[in-house]
Amino acid sequence: MERLRIGVVGGGPAGAYAAWQAAVQGHEVTFFDHRAPWEKPCGGGITVKAQDEFPWIAEIETRGRAVSEFRFRSPTDREVEFGCPRPTLIFARAEFDEAVRERARAAGARQLRRKVQSVERGRGGWLLEAQGERFEVDFLVGADGAVSLVRETVAPDFPAFVNSIAAGFFIPAQIERVETKFFSDARGYLWFFPRPDHLSVGLCLWGGEAGGAAGRETRRRLLNLLETYYPELDPDRGKGYGAFIPTILDPACWQVPRGGRDWALVGDAGGFVDAITGEGIFYALRSARAWCRALAAGRPETYDAIWRAEFGDELAKASALVHRFYHPRFVERVIGFGSKSASVRGLLSDLVMGTQPYVTLRRRLQREIVRGAARRVTRFLRPATAIR
Repeated sequence: MERLRIGVVGGGPAGAYAAWQAAVQGHEVTFFDHRAPWEKPCGGGITVKAQDEFPWIAEIETRGRAVSEFRFRSPTDREVEFGCPRPTLIFARAEFDEAVRERARAAGARQLRRKVQSVERGRGGWLLEAQGERFEVDFLVGADGAVSLVRETVAPDFPAFVNSIAAGFFIPAQIERVETKFFSDARGYLWFFPRPDHLSVGLCLWGGEAGGAAGRETRRRLLNLLETYYPELDPDRGKGYGAFIPTILDPACWQVPRGGRDWALVGDAGGFVDAITGEGIFYALRSARAWCRALAAGRPETYDAIWRAEFGDELAKASALVHRFYHPRFVERVIGFGSKSASVRGLLSDLVMGTQPYVTLRRRLQREIVRGAARRVTRFLRPATAIR
């Protein structure tokens, strides 16, 4: 394929990885990120599945924290604790994202710390204006997050794209496990992710695109939850944040194109987030890799076909299941069974590691619950050892 001038708007994992791999292919790549390095508000977890698909992550493992212990708390405060045979790596996002940007720069991509303020079509490509300077590129990659200028330009009609609101704190404290709390009156979850030198605490609730009022309500609810369940954590000692997180609740949204002849959306800009777990870093990298594969083949217009073939079904399944998954009765039952059954805890372990596909989740859960119940009945009916 001819050498292209590629402009990547955004320098998070999706944008930096796209810039890295496109530069490796010999293209002239410029990626824009006026905030880098910055601490993105999220958990920062890299699942076992992600570690296996992107082996280079092992090179930066020491920058993160390995965590193998988890605790889920139900709406009525039932608990299940379980361990994983392999750890989730948890990074401060400033560290992880910079590691990907370092590789992009080393491959020959140019990083500009400028904010792209407008995007429009030019004669043979795209014109980008960034803080008073104009850039012309042949190919445009939108990696500019959940509220994406590029998406608004290339795909203004994007039905069923929903952003949830997240509010949280980076607190100078530590716990030894990842903790998650679910609710009876709202769809969403409270998370605690122990990073190397601080604790990332956040609350994500669905349908927060309405803006400020919903954001203030999310923050108020978070403060009340911290006071109730973790009074020893002082949010005043930490740094607060608020953010939008793509939450695709309608499987039909995955049929909307994320790319064309001379443009592509990757990462949050394309909505590539697991609707159930909120896992975004993995799909940021996967979407960027899918685009790079289309680019390497000389057919960037096949990007949609590639990402759908590689992981589209899994994301669509998550969107189809998310309402039932977060139903309070379902959460109560799963956590209740998990507190009694090692096999259900094993399923939860596989789920958080990313190795349990959604397409077989229901069947396996039913099987493990039946097995656990059968074992408990068998133990109950087993005659006591005779006293000699």
